[in-house]
Amino acid sequence: MTSRSRSGPRDVREIARSASGLQQALRRAETYLALNARLAPALPEPLRAHLRVACIEGETLVLAAGSPAWATQARMHQASLLEVAKALWPQPLANVRVIVAPGLEAPAG
Repeated sequence: MTSRSRSGPRDVREIARSASGLQQALRRAETYLALNARLAPALPEPLRAHLRVACIEGETLVLAAGSPAWATQARMHQASLLEVAKALWPQPLANVRVIVAPGLEAPAG
């Protein structure tokens, strides 16, 4: 078995084998969902359904947009989103990065 970097991707089976690893992953996901819910009011209504918090990487808030067009719209609001996120996140945040995640949409209904 090879040694794997803690910062690299991990196989879901490896995470599931460790109860603490699974709990940590679930806690992180819940934290990102909560941050996403608190950032949503800072966005224009049309953009809310097309943008999500993907993760925090160091001091960078990573947002996922459903298409390149929505990513462009999100980038126009990144300064205000960073200010809101700084007030909510316990560690320092200095940057925003927007990635494209095709198919990211709000559930229908």
